Amino acid sequence: MYQYPVPPPPQDDSGATTSMVLGILGLVLCGLLSPIALFMGMSAKRRIRESGGYIGGEGNATAGIVMGAIGTAFIVLGLVFVVIVIIMAAAASQSGTG
Repeated sequence: MYQYPVPPPPQDDSGATTSMVLGILGLVLCGLLSPIALFMGMSAKRRIRESGGYIGGEGNATAGIVMGAIGTAFIVLGLVFVVIVIIMAAAASQSGTG
C-alpha cells in the first residue's frame, strides 16, 4: 500500500515575523516602531489569508498586531497628555499675568 508523503509545513511569512519583532521593540524600546508593527501585521495577515494555506505565521502576525496596537495606544495617550499639559501651562501663565 502506497502512502503519500506528508507535505512540509507552510513557511512563515517574513512580514509576520518582522511585525512581531517590531511590536516587541516598540513596546520595550521605541514606541515609534509600534504603528509600523501594526500595519505590517495587518498586511501579513492578509497575505497569509490569501495564500490558501501555503504561507503560515498567522500567530506571529496577530502578536505583531496586538503589540503594535498597544504601543500605538500608548503613543496617542502620551500625545494627549502632552497637549493637556501645554494647555494647562498656557492657561496658568495667562491667568498669572492678567
